[in-house]
Amino acid sequence: MKTNHLRTYLLVVAVFLCSNIRAQRFTALLKTLAIDYPQEKLYLQFDRTLYNPGETIWFKAYLFEGQFPSQISKTLYAELTDAKGKVLQCITLPVVMSSAAGSMNIPADVSGPVFVRSYTKWMLNFDSSFLYIKAISIIAPQKTTGKLPVTSLSKTNPVTTSSSFSVQFFPEGGDLVQGVESRVAFKATNNGIPVKIAGDILDSKGGKITSFASIHDGMGTFILQPQGGEQYKAVWNQQGQNLEKLLPTAKENGIVLEADYYGNQIEFKIKRSSNTPAYPFVYVVVQMHQQQVYKAKAYMGKTLTATGIIPTENLPAGIVQVTIFTPDEQPLAERIIFVNLSGYSFITNLNAVVSDTAKRGKNVIQIEVPDTLSCNISVAITDADLSPGQSDGNIYSQLLLTGDIKGYIFNPSYYFSNDADSVANHLDLVMMTNGWRRFKWEEVMTGHFPKLNYIPENYISIEGQVQGLNKTLLSGKEINGILELKSKKKEFLNTPVQPEGKFTFSGMIFYDTAKFFYQFNKDKKKTLTSRAGFDIKSSLLKEPLHLQPGNSLLWGLRESDTATLTKNKDVLYKQQLNGFVSQKIKTLKMVVVTTKIKTKQDLLDEEYTSGAFRNDPGEHSRTILPEDDPAFLSSQNLISYLQNRIAGLQIDLSRTENAVTWRGLATSLFVNEISQEALGFTPPYEGKIIQDDSYILTIPMSDVVMVKIFDPPFFGDWGGGPGGAIAVYLKKARTGNQMMKGLDYTLLPGYSPVREFYSPDYSSPAQSDIADYRPTLYWNPFVITDKNHQRIELTFYNNDITKKMKVIIEGCNENGKLTRVERILE
Repeated sequence: MKTNHLRTYLLVVAVFLCSNIRAQRFTALLKTLAIDYPQEKLYLQFDRTLYNPGETIWFKAYLFEGQFPSQISKTLYAELTDAKGKVLQCITLPVVMSSAAGSMNIPADVSGPVFVRSYTKWMLNFDSSFLYIKAISIIAPQKTTGKLPVTSLSKTNPVTTSSSFSVQFFPEGGDLVQGVESRVAFKATNNGIPVKIAGDILDSKGGKITSFASIHDGMGTFILQPQGGEQYKAVWNQQGQNLEKLLPTAKENGIVLEADYYGNQIEFKIKRSSNTPAYPFVYVVVQMHQQQVYKAKAYMGKTLTATGIIPTENLPAGIVQVTIFTPDEQPLAERIIFVNLSGYSFITNLNAVVSDTAKRGKNVIQIEVPDTLSCNISVAITDADLSPGQSDGNIYSQLLLTGDIKGYIFNPSYYFSNDADSVANHLDLVMMTNGWRRFKWEEVMTGHFPKLNYIPENYISIEGQVQGLNKTLLSGKEINGILELKSKKKEFLNTPVQPEGKFTFSGMIFYDTAKFFYQFNKDKKKTLTSRAGFDIKSSLLKEPLHLQPGNSLLWGLRESDTATLTKNKDVLYKQQLNGFVSQKIKTLKMVVVTTKIKTKQDLLDEEYTSGAFRNDPGEHSRTILPEDDPAFLSSQNLISYLQNRIAGLQIDLSRTENAVTWRGLATSLFVNEISQEALGFTPPYEGKIIQDDSYILTIPMSDVVMVKIFDPPFFGDWGGGPGGAIAVYLKKARTGNQMMKGLDYTLLPGYSPVREFYSPDYSSPAQSDIADYRPTLYWNPFVITDKNHQRIELTFYNNDITKKMKVIIEGCNENGKLTRVERILE
């Protein structure tokens, strides 16, 4: 499989320790990994960090491959489980602009924390420990007797009275070698939580060799030159107890790798003992995201030490892996290093245009991204007193750090809090006490690559197998299909049948369950269709993973302070008295709708639109009625009319693909909610056959009853697009019901139905008296900026009780740079 983007800047010029390098095998192997086995990683932004039972979790997923937004997978899976791995809910979502948005309902009777696991099919080909998973804190109320319930944070701090103290030692490069001075890193924890430690290193006779003391989150280093025949141990006092642990045994022969990152370069030193057989040379190979960034040959036949410099000024922020190999390409030592702890983000400005924390007060925030690139960001605004700050990571730490290494990292967001040298030094301690294992050199060098059980998903595919017919009968045959959605809208499809009887319709976006009617093309009497058997299924995974979450996931959860628990207790009690937020919101929306006088647009919406196409007009969609604009009927065609009225809409009819773009991204076109980008035949319109995308140009303007325009990105009932959508509705259109009479059909699952976050508009005169205790005041997973739309204003209303609002903005641009803003409004 080939990647869709080149990373030429990763291929920096190698600085050679010799004039000639013949070993091209490393380059070839890494190229194979990069092209055929690229690996994805995920970050999920949640609307809050703390929830009550019965509430809704809203999230936005960002899908990356290395340093770039991933172009590999187009379907995302997400599961909500309990601590035992029982799946409480499983949803599937389309990926647009390398991201997806969804929601999950927390059961009202849940006890203990819940876990959100997310992945793509492609990610299942690789180590499951790199699948995204996060523990979510749940407030656990006790039973009430008409009084305020006693509330606690259920199992969010796993530290118990019984100690589980652990100290681990990590020689730099992997091994201690007799007679060679080495740097040894260590990490001390208690039930996964870092603890301070200080002690001594003793030899076998009890003599003190050196001292050690942690300098950050239980981590530190010391220098040791082990001698032959010695076994060293660490001794320390912990809570009045004298404890000890043996250090790793030093090898008689081997090499030691020492590396330091200074400025824009890595300075490394390779050392061997005098009694180690001298290799004529060793290879130094450096890779980042399975891309080779440095290769050298260091001659050590007549010296005990070799040094070198690896330039990093052209590398992005992230982890590089330095590996030393023998002449016969066996790995000897390894070190991971984080480079360029800066330049990974872009600026996002947040301004409070209108700030009102009064009961149901109106608020307006302005988001400005002074960048010409397309940026995809999400915005969560919550009651700051109900949702404590997070310490278990953010978009920076997940996509640059924890998503690439194994093992638990305490408070990973700290390492991206600023670019001070002290923070960089602390991050290097994390590098020395954790491993990078997205692939193992030992396996790759012997030709053992990951087994690919899944191919990348191009949205939903309908996969079929014809049975009972030989190749002669199948030769040149095609399958006609009609996909009928829940909304009764239909999509007409056609595809050839392969000689072995397989056929596929791919690249589809539809929601809930659909009926798929099918028969052979030009088989009006169903003679051939009735003779054949058909096995038809959707490409979506049928079952969740059923993996039990590890206990280490609980280490990142923190006990909330008394004030936070008290306010959550009050809100939960009031919700129980007035009905949960979801019920209240539904009631509020019904009250507003029933008191509204229906306009012509409302009536047309009810008659013509369905599903995601029936969005309320607002900041993300607009509706054009021909009678509202005298220029409509006089326009040459629909596209020329819209091009002059939608800023950023570009049309190039000479292109065979993506002829219509909006803000540089492909725009989806629909006629009567039927995609004009699907392959094969499309339904007849008044005796005509729609053959390609240019059909929309031939529609008489007098036949159009309504046009709906959806800002990017758009997730429709059938299709979706990063560049938004244009939906055209015609006065007369045949339904195609007669075409489906007598056809066989099967039911196919689609993506999980989309739920829209409801934010009340208290400027309307018709309002409900039901109390408003919403903990999340505003949630918008798709705020898109570009060179023509650098400034966006968002409006929301306060609830009845919030006095302090927390705004969190996270996102990325098209080049993979990240952004994060956290602000308190009060």
